[in-house]
Amino acid sequence: MMANAMKQETSKAGFAPGRPPIRVLMLLTNAYDPDPRVRQEALALLGMGCQVRLLAWDRDVSSPAFERVEGVEVERVLFPSRHGRGSTQLFFYAWIYLKMLLRAWRVPFDVVHCHDLDTLPIGFVLGKLKRKPIVYDSHESFADMLEGSIHPFLKRALIRLENLLIRRIDLLITVGEKLRQQFAERGSRHSVVVGNWKRLEEYSRSEDQNLEVRHRLGIPDGAVTVVCITQLLEDRKIEELLRAVDECPDVYLLVGGKGVLEQAVRKRAAVNPRIVYLGFVRAAEIPAYTCAADIVYYGFDPANPNARFSAPNKLFEALAAGKPLITGDFGEIGEVVSRGACGIVLPVYTAAAVRESLEALKNPERRSQYGQRATLLGRTEMNWRKGEEVLRREYSALLLRAGKRLRPKWDLEQEHAGALEAIVMGRQR
Repeated sequence: MMANAMKQETSKAGFAPGRPPIRVLMLLTNAYDPDPRVRQEALALLGMGCQVRLLAWDRDVSSPAFERVEGVEVERVLFPSRHGRGSTQLFFYAWIYLKMLLRAWRVPFDVVHCHDLDTLPIGFVLGKLKRKPIVYDSHESFADMLEGSIHPFLKRALIRLENLLIRRIDLLITVGEKLRQQFAERGSRHSVVVGNWKRLEEYSRSEDQNLEVRHRLGIPDGAVTVVCITQLLEDRKIEELLRAVDECPDVYLLVGGKGVLEQAVRKRAAVNPRIVYLGFVRAAEIPAYTCAADIVYYGFDPANPNARFSAPNKLFEALAAGKPLITGDFGEIGEVVSRGACGIVLPVYTAAAVRESLEALKNPERRSQYGQRATLLGRTEMNWRKGEEVLRREYSALLLRAGKRLRPKWDLEQEHAGALEAIVMGRQR
């Protein structure tokens, strides 16, 4: 209780009291509900004594225009649009760029941190005009992600724009080594990997807690359970998973997310009691469902150009929870699962192939072996402690060149201890 009180006291403004904090302005083109990767990085920077302000685009106009979320100041530009507009989205971006630029210009900051390519042009202009360091955080190969949904000319223009800007920014952060190497080949001066690694403490749950989740969802004790929390899109190979579960009478499936396949999943869940639709699952809820399940499924179309770089959240959620994975033979996820022998890599995404993998993972000994290897990878190589270390190192170097510096760890620890002592003494009085 005291530790929680101390945390509340020292994080009300998002940073410890004392020396003025480093002010980080983050730019994002979703509403931050919250985006898991953005949340982890923002909280890590708060823990380093920074003040984090997030300027986000709310396309659904459904969230507060301003709120403080876990110490992060979130300001939203409320401008209606929708995903999937293709090339015509360009006209909406022109308007939102103007709105975000005007909002951001009035905000004092020491670093501008751009999440994905669609915020980099604004951040680049702001950083250069205000002579502040520019960080580009590439969550994926953005142009490849849009393959098939925009005109090829526009895709080529986006690649040329990205090539131009990555040569002129101060730091490029991305999710995996394959993508980092590609950026280096395209001219990035300094790039590092901060994966979608997870906080191990969030995935540390007791068996009783896991059973409580399963019982609440109506899953019998001992039933093999698969979890798939993702965007419910055609390329996520959801239909193949649903058919496979239909054909495995003793396997349960937890499906979470939103997207074009939502109604299809709802209808399937209505006729098959072993398929449980969770609705949209917030980031804070994902660990509970992942730990309560026995297997994590990740589907993606290997023909998508972005698949070659794939290092998704599902991989690191499974490693943090110590769960075996079922996925395809592509990207970093395929390499990690094969190298770590922590799951099954499908040669093709068919209902039959998925069903065979489920049948194989009914064997508790095999599941246990895969789970132990996943746990080892999560504990030793791929967890958020490493991500925080990379962020601290890179931000320290970035700010040093700009004549500023992060608060030293010992300084923050002393202030946290002082805050705790003040709370204790106040209660005693």
